[in-house]
Amino acid sequence: MKNKPFNPLNDCFVRYFFTDEGGEKVLLDFINAVMISADMKTFKAVEILNPFNLKRNYKDKETIVDVKCITKNGTVVIIEVQLSGNSRFSERILYYWATNYSKLLKKGEQYEELNPVISINLLNFNLNKKENNVHSCYMIYDTKNARLLTDHLQIHMIELKKFKFKDNNLPKDLNCWLGFFTTKNMEAYMSEIVKEKPIMEEAHKRYNNFIRSQLMMSEYEKKEIYQYGKQIMLAEERRIGRKEGRKEGKLEGIRDEKYSIAKNLKKSGLDIKFISENTGLPIDEIKKL
Repeated sequence: MKNKPFNPLNDCFVRYFFTDEGGEKVLLDFINAVMISADMKTFKAVEILNPFNLKRNYKDKETIVDVKCITKNGTVVIIEVQLSGNSRFSERILYYWATNYSKLLKKGEQYEELNPVISINLLNFNLNKKENNVHSCYMIYDTKNARLLTDHLQIHMIELKKFKFKDNNLPKDLNCWLGFFTTKNMEAYMSEIVKEKPIMEEAHKRYNNFIRSQLMMSEYEKKEIYQYGKQIMLAEERRIGRKEGRKEGKLEGIRDEKYSIAKNLKKSGLDIKFISENTGLPIDEIKKL
């Protein structure tokens, strides 16, 4: 990855950064930064429920939740990073929230045992193009008098494409964190931000541990290649939809592009079955590339 900007939104890095051993401090600080930005109560401690596991991470092409933890008072917090989305993304996030909320009760337990579930979503695309808000928080309110029905549902959308460091109305702590996730020069950013926010020393340490590990960086590169291929395929699928019914030659060009993507993914060392599942090309044909 030399000469290429490091991508802090890479799912392998995010999971390692927040959930590998010792990640509770930076995770708690990030969650509290989001809570402060939404004028919500903060938390004193978190316990990670899905600790980082490189072997499991390698097998996961798509995950429902990148980070999952529970606070001292029993509130569950799930964090997801999304690099792309569509018009049904909001329903998807609600479904993931509901999946986690429904798992809180064991057989025979009463509804009193339920606790809030907070969903924090870092989006690298614009969900709402009509508004400039970087951070939005959604809950369930009465439409007439704005009375809160329950605090058990809390969904945070953070639209990173709208974020401009030091040129927004965000509180200091969240501003620092979003700068971390969007910077194109991590070393320069960290040297500056550590002076303002001491916890970033720990963040910098975890970042350095990651990039100095050949194993981690190998997984990071594979995730980057996968995401690149996925973005190209999504773009091609949209183009097919727009040009459906036109000349067959257009489809041939798209098919050639898929072969080109598959060939590059194969060179990177990715599993042939994985490539087949994500390009739609037969395994036998990929083996010949």
